[in-house]
Amino acid sequence: MVLYMSIATVVFSSSIGALLIENPAHMANKYTVVYEDITVKEAYVLLTDTSNGIQIPIDVRTIGEWRAERINTPYPEFTRHFALSRLSGAGIQEFISIYEGKTIILYCQSGGRSSNAAQILSDTGFNGTLYNMMGGINAWKNDGYPIQVSNHPPTVPSQPNGPVTVQRGYNASYTTNATDQDGNPLRYGWDWDGNGTVDEWTSYHPADRSISINHTWRERGSYQVRAKCQDSVGNESEFSSVLNVIVMGNNAPGTPVITGPLRGKTGAAYEYTFTVVDPDGDNISLWIEWGGTCPAVEWIGPYSSGDTVILMNTWNDTGTYTVRAKAKDIFDTESDWGTLEVTMPLLNKIFVKMFWERFLAALISWH
Repeated sequence: MVLYMSIATVVFSSSIGALLIENPAHMANKYTVVYEDITVKEAYVLLTDTSNGIQIPIDVRTIGEWRAERINTPYPEFTRHFALSRLSGAGIQEFISIYEGKTIILYCQSGGRSSNAAQILSDTGFNGTLYNMMGGINAWKNDGYPIQVSNHPPTVPSQPNGPVTVQRGYNASYTTNATDQDGNPLRYGWDWDGNGTVDEWTSYHPADRSISINHTWRERGSYQVRAKCQDSVGNESEFSSVLNVIVMGNNAPGTPVITGPLRGKTGAAYEYTFTVVDPDGDNISLWIEWGGTCPAVEWIGPYSSGDTVILMNTWNDTGTYTVRAKAKDIFDTESDWGTLEVTMPLLNKIFVKMFWERFLAALISWH
């Protein structure tokens, strides 16, 4: 194994893939991992055993060479493509955004272009582990390791399976699946509005596995949902048949029902219950005002639809108070106010005692 680095100051070194250098040209990424040459046998061991971590093989040849043949390694260490010609300017930033922090094994036809790619990434300050597979796919084939020749598009995904009537804002789950003749991993592109354009891609998954994804519509209407898939080589299927989905409007929560004592005495704590049912089953929050000088300060919750919320309150002054409560759902749709009138006519014992003490004192002095 051979380690390579640009002109820089060596800071620390250890075993395979752990040499760190100080790169004065890239002070935003002070320490960088330099690349290492490995044999095809070493690469094969890394790429067929996930107990040593996940290594990602990347073919840096042209798209034509890549589609014609490539090394064949199992999921999740399947081969990706990123041409050497793209490793400049915005292309380098794209590579870093995808593979930053990961362990990468670069390869080409015979090892020259992958070595150049490793040097470019090392010079750029790529933060990850870089290996260059010496001898490229030629050496890989000569040692009898598996390759994949040509490629076939995946099958058309099954019609999406999921709810056909949903509430606006509801997080609905949809499932589909497809197969791939070559056994390549698949990712699924979802068209949520039927305009023939993929709105969202999943990550790659093994072929033959059903894939589920959640989606939320914010507007009411009729939507045509369909999916297509793309294999890891880049071939795509046609779109699946359409699933028609109706998105309905959101309903406001019901008016809160307030129960508790209607009369009491000042200075005592009383228990009140608040119950709200949301017709769509959404979680709700409560805003409660106790009347007088006891306003609410914030929404409380969330609570499940139909929950009973128990709160205590104390009134210190006599009078009639209107307890009010309203609810809002997860889409901020508010209910009407629920009310309950509470009267605090009874005097506190201390005031009663003071009254009788003064009354008796006045009576004695009168005699």
